[in-house]
Amino acid sequence: MQNYAGINSVEQVSNRMWVLTMKRINGLKVVILLICFAVLALQTVQAKDIPAELKDENVNIGDIFKNLSSYEGKNVVIQGKIQTECPAGCWFIVNDGAASIYVDIFPSNFVIPQEAGSNVRVYGTVAEKDGDPMIIGKIVEINGEIYR
Repeated sequence: MQNYAGINSVEQVSNRMWVLTMKRINGLKVVILLICFAVLALQTVQAKDIPAELKDENVNIGDIFKNLSSYEGKNVVIQGKIQTECPAGCWFIVNDGAASIYVDIFPSNFVIPQEAGSNVRVYGTVAEKDGDPMIIGKIVEINGEIYR
């Protein structure tokens, strides 16, 4: 004797319920995966847009050293190469060919990948640490990728 949908035992009912549950779970996994891809794609699109702050005129690092009192507390854009960087990516040193400056991005709650030797632009606030100028980085562009 067959019942509804060709099911004729408790074991078949149990198997059928398991199959339907697995289909729902797999469907949910696909939806979650699609959402993750959409979020990553959105972040990548946003990262490609150069922020207005990085379009400001570059300040020479040497000028910051010569006139620390006039730059301290002000936002600037510097450009150069990453000379040295923290293994965790929370600080780095930028050299513009004439001078080098320490950039700390830890206070801004982001890190950068290991990119020593790469071209970099930094938007941040000039500060003083132990008598020397430094930058508290807010936005970093490395080889076209934006980090903030």
